[in-house]
Amino acid sequence: MKRAFTLIELVVAIGVLAVVLSFASVIFRVSINAYRTAIANTEIMQKLRAITNQLNADFKGLRKDGEIFVAWTARPQVSADPNDPSVYERFDRIMFFADGDFRSYGVNPMVHGNIARICYMLAKSPPEDDPKRAPQQEPQERILARTQHILTADSALADFPDPNSFTDRQWYTWNNRYEYDKISLDAWKNISWEQKVDMLSVISDVTVQPSEITEERKCRGAMVSSADPNSIHMLLCEGVGGFKIQGWYDVLQRWVPQVDPDGDGDLADTHFFLDDPESVPGVLYPYPPFGGIAINNINYPRERIDEAHFNMIPGLGRALKFTFTLYDSRGIIKRGRTFTHIVYLGN
Repeated sequence: MKRAFTLIELVVAIGVLAVVLSFASVIFRVSINAYRTAIANTEIMQKLRAITNQLNADFKGLRKDGEIFVAWTARPQVSADPNDPSVYERFDRIMFFADGDFRSYGVNPMVHGNIARICYMLAKSPPEDDPKRAPQQEPQERILARTQHILTADSALADFPDPNSFTDRQWYTWNNRYEYDKISLDAWKNISWEQKVDMLSVISDVTVQPSEITEERKCRGAMVSSADPNSIHMLLCEGVGGFKIQGWYDVLQRWVPQVDPDGDGDLADTHFFLDDPESVPGVLYPYPPFGGIAINNINYPRERIDEAHFNMIPGLGRALKFTFTLYDSRGIIKRGRTFTHIVYLGN
């Protein structure tokens, strides 16, 4: 006679096997999730390096004898309490001139130069006839744009356009398609205020002076689509949920601007004009000829917006701090990861 398993032994064996298999499935699932998270973090860190390396390269050549325009925008998240400072997102933008070895990305024509006008901002998204601004986009779908216009005197290139005769379409083309400005740095700084208002509004997508903007000269900003080869030269990084720029202000010993400077939840001391969404704080450097500062609850003498007092200017100062939230392309890290990066602006 041959002995067989008893019913109890068989049940115990099946139970042990089930426990082992359940543990194996848990370990497998955890391992897969850990792998996916590691891949997502690797992608985010690659994006971080791309952004910070570009910021370092551009600001290393910052021209303090050039023009700098910074505009700060704070918007509460959709369906959020506008009185809660913790729910405000930032959509800041900065334009400046820098030295470097710059080459255009397009080939018709290829432009090379040592001075460029550079702008960082979150881009609009198509359709072109009614594009969505960054606050209207999902955070993980936003794109950080970097526009670069090389200053050149190349006689083979078209002359610097006359903004007085621009149509709405020409404004868009100049800001989004051109990769050069046939003008000198001094000539740029001395463009008439009437033209400068239009140009800064188009570049930054902020109405610099509402009374001066006509229907044909609207805000434009950068519009980037990964499906549009003519806009790829402006695409710095996809999946950038917010973009905040702050300058160190020695007088207050803090970064400005802030939605809630003292962190007590009371927005009476805010640096933003939260009751008027059309009023955007900003700084235009230098003065003269046109410089100025508009920051709520901060007063600074206009005549000190110059290179001699550069380190004291609120919103610029000794250093700039960039804060941004990065998302992976597969949405593994649901809330993204937030980073800060500081660039020092020298003595």
